[in-house]
Amino acid sequence: MNDLEEEYKKNRGTPKPNEQSMSFYNNRQFAEKSNGTKKGTFYKSSFHSQTSTKHSLEHMERKSKVTYLLIQDSSVNDNKQYEDVKKFKEQAEKIYKEKIGQKMQPKAKENLVKEAVLNTKPNTSIEDIEKTFKNLNKKFTGHHIIATSIHRDEGVFIDTKYDLEDLQYSSSTLSWKHIKLNKDVTNEVIDYAPNRNIFYNQENRSWYFDKNFAGENKADVSKYQKKINYHAHVLYSNFNKDTGKTARMDRTNMRELQTIVADSLGMQRGQEFSKNKRMNHWQLKRAIDAKRELKLSTQGELAKQKDLQNEMRVLREELKKQGTAKREDYAKIEQLNKVLKEQITNKELSLNDMKKIFDEKMKTIEYQNKLLDKQDERIKNQKSDIESLESKVQKRELYIDGSIPQKRVKIKDGLLSSKEVYIYDTEGVKTYVEKTKDTEKSLKREVKNLKKENSILKDENLELDMFKVFVKKHFKSTDLEKVKEIIKIVMPKIDNSNKINAKNNNIER
Repeated sequence: MNDLEEEYKKNRGTPKPNEQSMSFYNNRQFAEKSNGTKKGTFYKSSFHSQTSTKHSLEHMERKSKVTYLLIQDSSVNDNKQYEDVKKFKEQAEKIYKEKIGQKMQPKAKENLVKEAVLNTKPNTSIEDIEKTFKNLNKKFTGHHIIATSIHRDEGVFIDTKYDLEDLQYSSSTLSWKHIKLNKDVTNEVIDYAPNRNIFYNQENRSWYFDKNFAGENKADVSKYQKKINYHAHVLYSNFNKDTGKTARMDRTNMRELQTIVADSLGMQRGQEFSKNKRMNHWQLKRAIDAKRELKLSTQGELAKQKDLQNEMRVLREELKKQGTAKREDYAKIEQLNKVLKEQITNKELSLNDMKKIFDEKMKTIEYQNKLLDKQDERIKNQKSDIESLESKVQKRELYIDGSIPQKRVKIKDGLLSSKEVYIYDTEGVKTYVEKTKDTEKSLKREVKNLKKENSILKDENLELDMFKVFVKKHFKSTDLEKVKEIIKIVMPKIDNSNKINAKNNNIER
């Protein structure tokens, strides 16, 4: 089941206020816009009537072959028949003779049953059509329904860069308008109408650009949007069975009829007193095809495979010159080549459009080259500064604990990619150097103090040496015990470390 069928089955029928289905009308695609657009902007009403033919009912119920369907599944349609057409005509003739007293004229017989075509919305139901004709009967009499069908399987494929929800089509001027941008975008929209410029192959269920279903002309319809032509066919009669008379409709009545139809279906009414001449089915088709051919011709010469090869060769050479392009960059270019090849095969790409695409690619490469050059120069300067600072720091003999702050930056690594690297923060390096200088000054002061203390210790050591000489010269070995006692009394107590130093200086000995 496709999206259209799910959408219809979920939302069929006219929602009533405060029901859950009311959300369907609040949806952006099917309801009034909150930005001030009028009700039914995307769905304008229309009621067009003509004499029915013997094939009308077959077409309505899809019993006859229809070659221009967009949706290849008639189950999306709704059909209901109230009376047999032939029996209704026989009954009407009989009633006319009884009420009027004469036979019905051949012209009256021919116009007894009419076929109306009404524009509808995606969720319009059979009940909505019945309500509409009930309102018409109440106002004008007649409008007795014999059969009705709601079609949701007709339409066209649309090729455009815009969202179809934002576009509005005018069948009278054959033009497209962008609602939000408030501009005509007719030249930016290409339509593909089934069995006119795109063809469905029942055997493999695929679409082609030619009737012969040639393989090279297979269409990829997944790239297109579907514009469904929502409408209803109604077989009806203005003959009144109670009176035997037929309701007459003048111009004023027809204008009022259009208003009643729009209000009954919840759609926007068409412009009143419009001077646009209504075209029949075949006139409209010819006008659409003529405008389409003109649009395609103004786009210029179609691109060829040889043109694409030349442009790709230039682009590859430019990438090679750059020197930083990676395999991923070349892969993206090859993907572009594949897409453009398909468009050329489908005759969807003009030479001018292709050149614009490659011009943009070349501009991108040139811009990336400039960025890479600037980035390389910046990194080179940063590296030079860092190396200079590191050299100065390494020349110093003293080091302190700590680290220089680093920051993470992105640099280009090829045409369409980048990588992250860590670089020293310039301010951090300056701060680190200043700290190193302060530490060095502090260490120099400590060294100076240590040298001073060392000098004092040398002097004291010299005095001790002189004292040892004095002791050896003036005392005998038998008097050493007495000397020790004197020293203990005269000199203050010394700690263990001094005792060890004393031993080393042979005082004890």
